[in-house]
Amino acid sequence: MEGLEAISDEHPDVVTFLSPSTGFPVLQKWQLWLAALELEPPVYKVDIMEVISTMADKTPQEKEAIRIMVEDTQAYHREDPRIDLLGQTMGITPAEMDDLWRWASQFQPAS
Repeated sequence: MEGLEAISDEHPDVVTFLSPSTGFPVLQKWQLWLAALELEPPVYKVDIMEVISTMADKTPQEKEAIRIMVEDTQAYHREDPRIDLLGQTMGITPAEMDDLWRWASQFQPAS
């Protein structure tokens, strides 16, 4: 079209548009699970895995996808809808998960 200027895919505005930030940092696996241990009562991954295996409303493939997301991923993204499912399993509302997420993102590896 006449009068329009091409913009590179690497332009910061284009990158922001194509990959909008949710405002939540990515959590490493260890950050999420250490934060879960600090809850009252503590949440243990083994207990979450047991709950996932007994979800009556999920197919075996859905359960396996959730298990993979919990056990095999190295980093968690807050916008992943399975995070709220995981939170529900832990007894955590989405708003509480937001707070937990921000808190856990401050954890640093031991030197």
